[in-house]
Amino acid sequence: MNVLATAATGLITLLNAYVAEFNATDEELYTHTIPNSAAAEFLARNIPLFECPDKTITRTYYFRWWTYRKHLRKTPSGWVVTEFLPDVGWAGKHNTISCPFGHHLREGRWLRQATYLDDYVRFMLTEGSVNGPRAYSSWPAWGTLERAKVTGDFGFATNLLQKFVGNYEAWEKGWTTSGMSLRDVENRQGTRGKSIKTGLRADRGLFDFTGNREGSEFALSHDGARPLINAAMWAEASAIAEIARRSGDTELAERFTAKATSLERNIKAKLWNSDKQFFTTLSVEGQHDDVCELHGYAPFYFRMPLAGYEAAWKPLVEETGFAAPVGLSFPARNTPGFDLRIDLAKHECLWNGPSWPYATSIALTALYQSLQGVHAANMPIGAADFAKLLQQYAAQQKRILPDGREVPWIDENLDPITGEWIARQVMIDWERHGIRPLKYRERGKDYNHSTFCDLVIAGLVGVQPKDDGLFEVQPMIPADWGWFKLEHLHYHGKSYTIIFDRTGQRYGGGTGLRVVEEYEGNT
Repeated sequence: MNVLATAATGLITLLNAYVAEFNATDEELYTHTIPNSAAAEFLARNIPLFECPDKTITRTYYFRWWTYRKHLRKTPSGWVVTEFLPDVGWAGKHNTISCPFGHHLREGRWLRQATYLDDYVRFMLTEGSVNGPRAYSSWPAWGTLERAKVTGDFGFATNLLQKFVGNYEAWEKGWTTSGMSLRDVENRQGTRGKSIKTGLRADRGLFDFTGNREGSEFALSHDGARPLINAAMWAEASAIAEIARRSGDTELAERFTAKATSLERNIKAKLWNSDKQFFTTLSVEGQHDDVCELHGYAPFYFRMPLAGYEAAWKPLVEETGFAAPVGLSFPARNTPGFDLRIDLAKHECLWNGPSWPYATSIALTALYQSLQGVHAANMPIGAADFAKLLQQYAAQQKRILPDGREVPWIDENLDPITGEWIARQVMIDWERHGIRPLKYRERGKDYNHSTFCDLVIAGLVGVQPKDDGLFEVQPMIPADWGWFKLEHLHYHGKSYTIIFDRTGQRYGGGTGLRVVEEYEGNT
């Protein structure tokens, strides 16, 4: 199918207008394989096109695809996806970092051309950053299987089965690393904590890990058995079992099913904090944390069966919990030690109060999947809450320039009360006050550390991929929306258009929700 030709009758004009706007306001500091000048053509060929009544969501949707494109690099190792546009000193080969690997797979699974992520997955499992996919928490097997539900290429996953197994077993063995939890340092000023042994602890049947290796430097929680790494390893074990079944290896499937079963049992028994009604950390020493963080939604993110645990969703929309005027805070706002002050003596990437798109992505993905799942009827919050939080998340992705112009912007972390991009301002102030030179100009600009487009496609529009090549559509749109359109959704080798038109006047062709298979030259 000629995507450019058929798109000409749909939303290509809207795409081109947004790309022209983004290009015109962009200071293209770091240019890689696909420059701004090639952005419109690349996106027209590769992404689902979208429009809805909420212009902020629509604009942010195209902006995030525009930024994702910047991070696709063609290298001697094939295509990779980066987190930072400048080459940062702590990255691995080709400037790759495993921390956002799972988000890159989640977002990029909707790209038409499979080559980009095929190369990237193979690279990360063989040549990737320090410890490959294990420098930070990541979930390559689960992410690859979730992607296969969209592409239909389960053979790609089965061909990598032994790589996934090797990665899991390396996690079980573990290694020694240094923690950076504010709870684990005496002065809470950003000094490194003591080194701890990570990996699977046989005495508790859970994985120990450090907060900084989950990307959450200087969190208020302890190092130890943390919800994200354990939920991710449960997902990895479950995915490996499924991939093994597809490859005909019954013994391997049973072995990893047993691992997943054990992890699920221990996560529920030991990480569920009955006092907080939330999944929290069990410290290395065995202390149960009193700190609720967005990563506590990780078991829901990976779709662990969690009937009876729905109370965890209440703090997401409460001001004493994670809700704030501009975005979701990473720790609950009633947590002792919660702090949004910019202290130039501290680290720029603190997780002791700010809003982090990385964690917001996990929470909102977990929410839409819970609302679409079998336990939706027991959820204390609903689709309207998801839509409201997505609108808030879209609105925070901006920056006001000194001349008063507003430009789309995604960076590392922000103040959930004011919307100021914190890490960016800290580094600018360091240079201004002679504390530390500005090593990377606009280091966090176009930061590729989170998802947004998947939240629109799979959450808002409600596309639910299935193993058998079918998909369900369960929109979670605001009640006052009269229309939306998702065009050129590439799924199992075919293209689809999803249309909602309450009155039939926007698009013609009837009222309500329609899914139409696209053909050459028409829709």
